[in-house]
Amino acid sequence: MEIAISRNHRNRLDASHAREDIEREVAQLLCPHRMEIAGRGPMRAELYGVALHRASLLELCYGRETSIDAGDLVDQYLFRTTLAGRCELESGNDRVSIGAGDLSVSSPTRSARIHTDRECRNLLLRIDRQALELKLAEMLQSTLREPLVFDLSIHRAHAGASVFQGTLRYLCALSGQIDASAKASVLGRDLTQWLMTVLLTQLPHSYSNALSRGALAPLPSHVRRARDYIDVHLGDPLPIETLAREAGVSPRTLQNGFRQFLDTTPAAYIRDRRLEAVHAALRGNPSRAVTDVLIECGVNSFGHFAKAYARRYGCLPSATARRAA
Repeated sequence: MEIAISRNHRNRLDASHAREDIEREVAQLLCPHRMEIAGRGPMRAELYGVALHRASLLELCYGRETSIDAGDLVDQYLFRTTLAGRCELESGNDRVSIGAGDLSVSSPTRSARIHTDRECRNLLLRIDRQALELKLAEMLQSTLREPLVFDLSIHRAHAGASVFQGTLRYLCALSGQIDASAKASVLGRDLTQWLMTVLLTQLPHSYSNALSRGALAPLPSHVRRARDYIDVHLGDPLPIETLAREAGVSPRTLQNGFRQFLDTTPAAYIRDRRLEAVHAALRGNPSRAVTDVLIECGVNSFGHFAKAYARRYGCLPSATARRAA
């Protein structure tokens, strides 16, 4: 396939030939993982990287038969197109064989393991989980009630595969042509927003059907007022009577409005917003005490909240703080 990151970008592994050095360098740009390689002697691995806003484009080839265990990705999605060779990909109980031209996606909260042959070369687009889920929520005009999970493998014949391949080809060409002084603006937030729209609309995932039904109707004023009040007062008690009073309607009318226009309840919306707020706070300042963050975000029942957090993010709040640190 005629697609690759420009060799104007240096090989980040050019001076690394030991397994430990390669594992450390890849972990810095991609994700923490455990690596096993077949055979002995020095490796001649290649890693090229292009930094984007809350994302990155990476081309990786180990040059040896390699097994990678990345565990639960937690904070990122990895969109992968195989340029050469083959790899076996495992996620949870699913296992697929990927060849040149095929696509695969590793989603957070699901274990990610990959076994590559010596010719395998992958081009990866890494997207920050929080950014992608926020983009999806904006497109749906609703909070996400379940994790966003993409199909593990996407055959080259899928309608969205050619769009994704063309997008990667465009990114590779763009990153090799623009001047270094313009990279921050050209490869910035607007480009990532466009990329996320392409991924969410072209590749199959757990919310594809919801997106295909189109954006929801504009919110009625009383639902919007209650939603905005919740977003500003997450740290306060938020009984339905208070929300109804702020919205200027009865509790029953407000409940019906949330169900009809947001496909959720006020209580579920509050819980989801607190989950998102706690996750963002722990990632942004991992040195803070988890209990302080929970209280600040209005969480009183720590045990129930921790279970809901684990279902959403695949780990307890304390684990998010440790990983961020």
